[in-house]
Amino acid sequence: MPLSTTVIRDALILAVLAIIAEEMAVEVSDRVTLAAGNLPILLAVMYTGRLPAMLVALLVGLWGSWRENSRAVAAYNAANFVVSAFLALLAFDALVVAFGISLKTVSSGLLIAGAVAAAAFEATNLALLSVGMYAKYGKRLRSFWREEMPPFLRSLAMLALLGLVVAALYAKAGIIAVVLLFVPLLASQYMFKLLVREKDHLAKQKELSDQYFEMNIGLAAAMVVLLDSKDEYTAQHSAAVAMYCRDIATALGLPEHEADALHLAGLLHDLGKVGVPDAVLRKTAVLDEQDWVSIREHPEKGAEVLSHLVAYQEVADIVRYHHERLDGSGYPSGIHGESIPELSRILAVADSYHAMTSDRPYHAARSSFEALKELRQVAGHTLDKQYVEALARVLRDKDLAYRDGSSTDFRGEYELGRINLRLRGQGLADVSGLAEAKEDPAAG
Repeated sequence: MPLSTTVIRDALILAVLAIIAEEMAVEVSDRVTLAAGNLPILLAVMYTGRLPAMLVALLVGLWGSWRENSRAVAAYNAANFVVSAFLALLAFDALVVAFGISLKTVSSGLLIAGAVAAAAFEATNLALLSVGMYAKYGKRLRSFWREEMPPFLRSLAMLALLGLVVAALYAKAGIIAVVLLFVPLLASQYMFKLLVREKDHLAKQKELSDQYFEMNIGLAAAMVVLLDSKDEYTAQHSAAVAMYCRDIATALGLPEHEADALHLAGLLHDLGKVGVPDAVLRKTAVLDEQDWVSIREHPEKGAEVLSHLVAYQEVADIVRYHHERLDGSGYPSGIHGESIPELSRILAVADSYHAMTSDRPYHAARSSFEALKELRQVAGHTLDKQYVEALARVLRDKDLAYRDGSSTDFRGEYELGRINLRLRGQGLADVSGLAEAKEDPAAG
């Protein structure tokens, strides 16, 4: 095609469209990039002649490579575009001449020639890229083609189908119609790029959030170790209570997110006792009023720590109210009846049961039968009867190790809780622990 002002104009417009499209390229998955940059090059190959088409390819290649730190890599990439466009031109021109195809009318011959040109461009581009990867990174050609063939075929199909539609439009209505078509096309690509960017941003935020919670897990685990050093009962009691909470939740058919929260609360329910003096935790005599002031503060302190440390308010609330009682005799708020959250009432039963079946400095361990009998005596008054009976059903067919809480350990329950929370997409973890309040048999 002879050079003319119109041809040069069209070539420059196509180059600008291609550059804009490349700037808006979107990586939708590994090795798959969505861009419309090759469409203008295909149009240039079909309608502007060899020199303008290769100039368009060169400009696009240079624009896409100017960010490269290596001038050699940038030059190689630009040359790749030019050679690919040149071979596409040879293929297209050969078919046009051989079959006498007119460029002024839309025909099946024109579309077939365009499809062959598109295939030649994409295949050459990928072949030269594979050579460059081998030269620079030692990437074996066979493995490269095996990995890149699926995205290559998708790219070729997109270019052939959409490109031929645009080529037909160019033949019928000229460059202005093509520009008008590219406006919504590029706008859609831009919006899609924003959506992908937002998705990537959310993924990054989730990654940072997971790292934040991992840090919290470490901090909370350190608190459990600290508590266990003050009172060796801490970790084992926390693990047993968490186990009972999890199994009661399963027996009741609670939703998974509630079961996970309850299990985590069981691990963490006595965390607030980190602030209780050692002398009070280890005291074998009856606690005096000052001692009880310290003990009664631990649910609120534990909830406050959790609300900041774990950023999971539901768990904090379960911990805050697990020493409240139906008749209002509990602490720290003295609320009663249905005002106490359901999950806190379940935790209260599990906590009280294991407190009674454990050896403590101030009392010997009761048997599972004796503990259940005592829980049933206070059921409906201080503890919720339905959850006492749910625990009884859970214990019915279990062995002695389960009944006294020795069948599990803190590490096992900790890992189980962390895995469950991640599977549920909560991004949380767990921790726990502690020693029991003295005298009250139902005050774990």
